Amino acid sequence: MKYEVVVLGAGINGLATAYCLKKQGVSNLAVLEQFQLGHSQGSSHGRSRITRSTYSTPKYVELMQLVHGSLWPAWEEAAGHPLLHKNPGIFFGPGIGGYQESLRGLPEVRVEEITAQEARRRFPPFLFPDSRQVLLDHTCAVVAADRTMRFLMDQVRDHVMENCQVQSIDRGPHIFLDTTRGGIECERLVVTAGPWTSRLVPQLQANLRPAHQDVGYFEIEASSQVGHFPVWVYAGEQADDSFYGLPEFERPGVKLARHRTGPHEDDPDRSIGEVLPAEAAADLQQFVDRQWSGTARLVGYDACIYTNTCSEDFLLDHLPDDPRVVVGAGFSGHGFKFAPLTGQVLAELALTGRTSFPEFERHRQAFRFASAACW
Repeated sequence: MKYEVVVLGAGINGLATAYCLKKQGVSNLAVLEQFQLGHSQGSSHGRSRITRSTYSTPKYVELMQLVHGSLWPAWEEAAGHPLLHKNPGIFFGPGIGGYQESLRGLPEVRVEEITAQEARRRFPPFLFPDSRQVLLDHTCAVVAADRTMRFLMDQVRDHVMENCQVQSIDRGPHIFLDTTRGGIECERLVVTAGPWTSRLVPQLQANLRPAHQDVGYFEIEASSQVGHFPVWVYAGEQADDSFYGLPEFERPGVKLARHRTGPHEDDPDRSIGEVLPAEAAADLQQFVDRQWSGTARLVGYDACIYTNTCSEDFLLDHLPDDPRVVVGAGFSGHGFKFAPLTGQVLAELALTGRTSFPEFERHRQAFRFASAACW
């Protein structure tokens, strides 16, 4: 089998890339997925994600204005139904200084700084015991993640080969993939394999680290629906002391998890239990007891796996020695909201070597292989 472009991995970025390639006229296209579409082994499953403008790095704040302004709306128009549900977003904790500094240079972004006292009035489920100021991000929304994945699956399903694991990649005169479903040739290759990326691209073994994430769902006394309960991020004093959460959305309970990056390195083929592990449950309960008012009862569990770079920056670039191969990796738990942009970036890099986004090109060096530091 021979293809113009092959995409490895059918998570959010692989599907987004395939969708954008198809829209740009690529019909001889294949998406190889080692599991079945919509599987829960990686990091693209689940009902909801956060979208926001509040970041501690200005480039992401700037790029989110493009994503919110035109790219998500274009996906919603194509889908024929909403994919983003507007919802207040709050950012708090002793470590929000980086957010504040980043936003000062972009006063046009709709993020308001309020006192902890005012935040308690507006958001009574939260106590804010170690916060003096709270950032209220009016650009936030809940992303209907499952519906977004299904929209993209519907657009590219005819090009997907499920249960097709790549065993080796030979970059000769033609790119040859040895797979569990036979040999495949292609002119260009896009690797969006999440935590399995460094197995397929050994040059990245020192740059990418998979990290297991445990997510709890809690029933609370206050109203927990979209529009009433905020999306939120807590930034502690230490870099590894971050938590986040979302309102109840398409399943019982508000979502709560520790944002686990740092030097952790986990096996992406780990087995997932049906119950929140005791250590993770105790960690989340301790946060609840310290930061939330009222009682909270654990009612659900989910797990996913991040693929982290040490800077938490994305990697969106050609292989240094082969412009035919493009890699999208290191989305570090905050990549879903960028998928309308990163999918088109990867598609355009594969086809032309450049993108049509001046906003991205200004910051492109930050996403290159040369900028991906080793752990």
